[in-house]
Amino acid sequence: MLAGAGHEVVYYQMQPPLLADQRFMISGHAAQWSMFETNLNNLRPDLVIVQTDIAPDPDTLIRALQKISAWSGIAIVVLPLAHKDFQGAFGKVDTVRGIFVAPVNWTEIVQAAYGAAITARAKLNQAAPMQQNVSGFSPGGASAYITGTKRIAVLSHAGGAGCSTIAENLAYELSVRLSVKTLLVSMGLPPAAAPHLRLRYLPNLTEYFDRPGKATFQAAIQRRENLEVLLAPESSLDYMRILENSNHGTGEGSINGMLIDSEDGRYASIVMDVPSSEDLWMAHSIIFANYALIVARPTLADLAAVRHTLSLLLSGLKSEKRLARESIYLVLNQFTDRSGFTPRSFQEELSKTLGWAPPLAAIVPYDPGVPQAQDDGTPPVTRGDEFAKGIRAIVNTLFPSVGNTISSSNEHKSVLRLPKIRFT
Repeated sequence: MLAGAGHEVVYYQMQPPLLADQRFMISGHAAQWSMFETNLNNLRPDLVIVQTDIAPDPDTLIRALQKISAWSGIAIVVLPLAHKDFQGAFGKVDTVRGIFVAPVNWTEIVQAAYGAAITARAKLNQAAPMQQNVSGFSPGGASAYITGTKRIAVLSHAGGAGCSTIAENLAYELSVRLSVKTLLVSMGLPPAAAPHLRLRYLPNLTEYFDRPGKATFQAAIQRRENLEVLLAPESSLDYMRILENSNHGTGEGSINGMLIDSEDGRYASIVMDVPSSEDLWMAHSIIFANYALIVARPTLADLAAVRHTLSLLLSGLKSEKRLARESIYLVLNQFTDRSGFTPRSFQEELSKTLGWAPPLAAIVPYDPGVPQAQDDGTPPVTRGDEFAKGIRAIVNTLFPSVGNTISSSNEHKSVLRLPKIRFT
């Protein structure tokens, strides 16, 4: 787990050398203290690399690092020059296996971290050879950064995991609350965004597919406040006709061609609510996407579904169409204290069979108010604070600069959203 004061440090200084090192799996990030405490308790990482600026004060961080001994975790600590006098205090903490003072070479820290982790694991295996934990390190890909429009496929092979809920509320949060120009593409049959966002079933994508091209694209768009939405057709005949037309390739007139036409430079984000049926609505969305959010509940059935989804993303497509590993994230939805899996154990099970597990973009708690809000035609992100925190965690992961702005301006504040009232 990586933790530091701000997204610039975590994502652009600490993360690249770890992504390029096949011996590590990044299970989580934290760019502010509240996220650090939450992720530390939920993920229980084997190794924490932490920049001390993230903590309110050094003593608070020391107490937090002492607690990771409960699961045999260890830590590497990076001190800013102003905190160099605390080297002795951190050196006395049993779980701290390395202390560095800025400015630092993050590649050297990665090497030191690996040595410390291997030593700690060897000692643990000597003490309890039957309790080995092999999930901390696994093959990974080289670092890659994607610029331009974030094309986000929200998908799952498990029905009812909450893909539509996550996709709709992520798009709404980005567009309406954060003023990030966003297009939501609701691809289910029927499209879930229509009742959830109180939209009409017409116009929909039949407007585009009847006359493919950028000129007719705008005729298919509906709007909910600042959010622009494309709906798949409600009619099964129209839905299947689009699938049939897409069989001829990925160019104009296909689902992928429609998505390409949607990316005309106006959107910073295109969020696709991808159906669980393994047809061209899913395949063309994955081809178009440069990020994937796999949504899963902490259940055995959803674990199997995530394995299937990852196999499709990493090996089921032609190599030129596959997403890079560092572009794939997991959203654990509807989590409770009584769930069959913890976030950490869910990732461990994935690692056992696949040798790798995506990092968690968010852990979204179960909230009975979510379907109630949807039945009212109200985005749940505007009602439930805990659900909203989960959506903002996804924003923090995919849009670090945007997420950092909203986090700093609203930290420790609850958000009250009042309905719009028009006087006549």
